[in-house]
Amino acid sequence: MISEVTYGDKTFEVFISQEEIQVILNRLAGEINDAYADISEPIVLISILDGSFIFMADLVRKLSVPIEIQFVKLKSYEDMTSRGEVAHLLKLQTSLTGKHVLVVEDIIDTGLTLEVFSEELKKQNPLTIKICTLLSKPEVHNDIIDIDFVGKEIGPEFVIGYGLDIDEAARQLPHIYRLKIG
Repeated sequence: MISEVTYGDKTFEVFISQEEIQVILNRLAGEINDAYADISEPIVLISILDGSFIFMADLVRKLSVPIEIQFVKLKSYEDMTSRGEVAHLLKLQTSLTGKHVLVVEDIIDTGLTLEVFSEELKKQNPLTIKICTLLSKPEVHNDIIDIDFVGKEIGPEFVIGYGLDIDEAARQLPHIYRLKIG
């Protein structure tokens, strides 16, 4: 395992190993399968690109409930800072009326992206909207949105790897790394 990686002038250290990610995935898949066990129609999983694509791909392979997959592309970050606004770069291509929706996100930081997106989803009258995230930063988002399935709560540190990026780099790393301080 590579314990440190460097991007530009920033060094990152292993924070969540590939093995721990698999444990988290197994637990989340079990929780989702249990939550939707009595639903016969497919659940619409909406992956928020770009960061969640690896997490989503690994998660869906562990689900036993019927699913449909949709992708949206939203952007609220540049470099390591939230811009405070959400740009829609790829919109939903299906109606959600009368369907169960599960939004899959890699990380919930400020919560702004999901707060705005959830409000848009509600306008389509789905039966339910639930949120699943690999990582949550409760100190940062202060519970402004309800998260139904949380892989792991972390502090306000900046993380990369396993789909998470720094200026579009580092997504391919199998572990999650955090910014090394000092």
